[in-house]
Amino acid sequence: MRKNQNLQFSILLFCFVVIFDQATKWSVLAFLSPGEVVRICESVNLVLVLNPGTSFGLLSPHTGAEHILIIILTILCIVLVGYVFFKMKTRIEQVLCALILGGATGNLIDRFAHGAVIDFIDLYYGRWHWPAFNVSDSFISVSAVILVLYNLMAGGGGKRSSC
Repeated sequence: MRKNQNLQFSILLFCFVVIFDQATKWSVLAFLSPGEVVRICESVNLVLVLNPGTSFGLLSPHTGAEHILIIILTILCIVLVGYVFFKMKTRIEQVLCALILGGATGNLIDRFAHGAVIDFIDLYYGRWHWPAFNVSDSFISVSAVILVLYNLMAGGGGKRSSC
């Protein structure tokens, strides 16, 4: 019974991340034009960036085949993390994998719907800007770091599995 509740909770989190991510992206698309900058506060802007590449604009595809390759790699990563999700031994690991899966799925939806990932959060200090990112990227990055730290602090020793 407990395992079923953990699965249901993780599925709800997954759905929340995908819906929240897509809602923020559709809002940005509705209110911002490419290149437009809206200052939120010191060091935070909203900008509309269509990112055809991977995280932080890396590996931007130059051909249709490269674009398809990025989609295939994304799907493979989702399948792998989904497989690992069911091997997780603790609820925290399942929750973190569900957040990673939700983020990856949100970005995959963008690739199919727009041909690129919608990025819009611009963090900066002075003239230095971190590459624009989105809600999905945040869930993926933060959850992955917490998952790695959790497994390192749990003492490996075969007691925990990791995503």
